[in-house]
Amino acid sequence: MKYGFIVLSIAMAVALSMLPAALAAPSAPQQYVFFNKTTSNPLPQPGETFTFRLMFGLAQTATQSIDVRVIDRNPAPDYLKILTGTITGGAFYSSTIDGVVWEGRLAVGTLGYGFEFQAQVTGIPTTALADGYTVTNRAEMFNLTTPGSLPEATAQVQFRIMPRRIWLPVTLRG
Repeated sequence: MKYGFIVLSIAMAVALSMLPAALAAPSAPQQYVFFNKTTSNPLPQPGETFTFRLMFGLAQTATQSIDVRVIDRNPAPDYLKILTGTITGGAFYSSTIDGVVWEGRLAVGTLGYGFEFQAQVTGIPTTALADGYTVTNRAEMFNLTTPGSLPEATAQVQFRIMPRRIWLPVTLRG
């Protein structure tokens, strides 16, 4: 029984000596992604055109470059039309998802990636005529380098489609 206790003690000592190394080594490199989305008009009206801008990159403190896919779906297809001819920055329109897609490699320390596109308000729900129609437009960034860590990041902007108000002169006759 003495030998069993010594073997067990040695095994535990070895395991305990390896514990700090196991805790310190991350299983996957941690990425530091910057992802932001803005709109040029938070209160568009039917018929108006406005711009969405997405900016993203990878911080200097990241450990490796990553391949990503950014997807920005149309959040209100019944009331909003993406103007495909206005898409910039190497992105493209996908009719399959009714959205804008960008794919590429984010280099470490480069925060200047991005694209813009315009959308036109085509209508507003009749139930929202009094207060406007709030829309949350959310874009997602997927990490293609390390599948299973999806999505890497999200960015969103909220806007409200406002009814167009028309003032007509009124003449009162007595």
